[in-house]
Amino acid sequence: MPTRDEWQAEQERLLALYPEARETLGRIPGVVEVGVGLRHRAGALVEEAAFVVFVEAKRPRSEVAPDEMIPATFRGIPVDVEPRRPDIPLLGFGDERDRKNYKTKVGGTAIGSEGSRGTGTLGCFCSINNSTAIALLSCHHVLFDGDAEEGSGVGQPAYDSSCCCTCNEIAKVTTGNKNIDCAYATLKDKVAFFPKVKRIKRGDGTVEDEGLISGTATAVINQAVHKVGYKTGLTRGIVSMVLPRVEVDVAAGFARFCDRGDSGSVVIDTASRNVVALLRAMPDDDGKKGLAVPIATVEAVLKIKVLASDPTATYTERRLDEDEDEELFPLPPASPFQALVERLRGSEAGRDVLALFDRHRDECLAIVNARRTFTVAWHRHHGPAWLAALGRSARDPIYEVPTAIDDVTRAEAVTAIDAALTSEASAALQGDLDAMRDALAPALIAARTVDEALALLEASGSRT
Repeated sequence: MPTRDEWQAEQERLLALYPEARETLGRIPGVVEVGVGLRHRAGALVEEAAFVVFVEAKRPRSEVAPDEMIPATFRGIPVDVEPRRPDIPLLGFGDERDRKNYKTKVGGTAIGSEGSRGTGTLGCFCSINNSTAIALLSCHHVLFDGDAEEGSGVGQPAYDSSCCCTCNEIAKVTTGNKNIDCAYATLKDKVAFFPKVKRIKRGDGTVEDEGLISGTATAVINQAVHKVGYKTGLTRGIVSMVLPRVEVDVAAGFARFCDRGDSGSVVIDTASRNVVALLRAMPDDDGKKGLAVPIATVEAVLKIKVLASDPTATYTERRLDEDEDEELFPLPPASPFQALVERLRGSEAGRDVLALFDRHRDECLAIVNARRTFTVAWHRHHGPAWLAALGRSARDPIYEVPTAIDDVTRAEAVTAIDAALTSEASAALQGDLDAMRDALAPALIAARTVDEALALLEASGSRT
């Protein structure tokens, strides 16, 4: 299984050849667009980088004229042929889900412009170059929908007005680019906001995703990402294309990646929490694929900069219809697992480990919760206690993880838990475990702290 760095290197190799590939393949009759992404077979993603050629319609080879034949490879790189599909803007029409009015505004929530006929998503907040003002980012077709224009009000969850008053207005539409489909509205003075995306909670009240943003980065093929949109909330996916646009295929466990109403959501790299793209459309009504604009393009065109969250802050999110004195969503104390995850995000090797978990997230959770072989090994070898010790080390670099817990050595625990996990794993997960074992197992056994374990992983040169 290639590492993130290897995918990045492969992507850069294809990008270097892309101008030539676009010119050569684009001359073939029937070709309408050439891109860089992952290959599809039988409708499923394959972990193989390719030049993706879009045609008006796929036909059997027997019906294709010789001058219209598309080669199987270009410069040794596979060529994948896909039919072109019209983009479906993801503007909602008032029958969707989260229409809460948030007292302190956050990304991932519903917005609508004055004169608009639909509803979209507030992606995130940005600084405006050469200005002290703050902007909210969304799509052009969201902020400029219907009769909306520069100077129109923007409301959260919607813009409401009557003959005597205006309600919920938080910003004024400022500028945008219709071709790229991005726009921003300038936040009104004294409108409270958090530079983050809406917190997502599980049914039991625990936090699934805090919604923090670290910054921005370039999307990489096969990257695990997620978004929070007004219509479908939190969904996860895999970056399947980076040129001529960013495309995201839905991850296993989710019925769809996006739907109408999600336009304007920001696509976030799950491992690093960097924003990589702005979601703007889907090619099919099933919502299994999202189309997005690279965030670097958005920032350059609009002359803005995405605001990062403060990792030391405690963010609370309260709706206007709730008790003023109640902090509805206080940030809970970090669990050992949360503390460990945050520490892993701080290193390249740690982010690779998180990326592997994201690829197999649903399967890992199913094994932990429902597979007796693993559950017995996990508890018999004090898995929760080891996790707590690693979490404490992540919070307190001076603390040393014990070499044994109740006569179970660290080496015994790592070996037994690894064997139990492998015995329950799918072929894909087993492959990833095999690739990481020689680097990760010795690091877990030998290191006294989480920092030491990450340093050993980096030094091994064998990344997950």
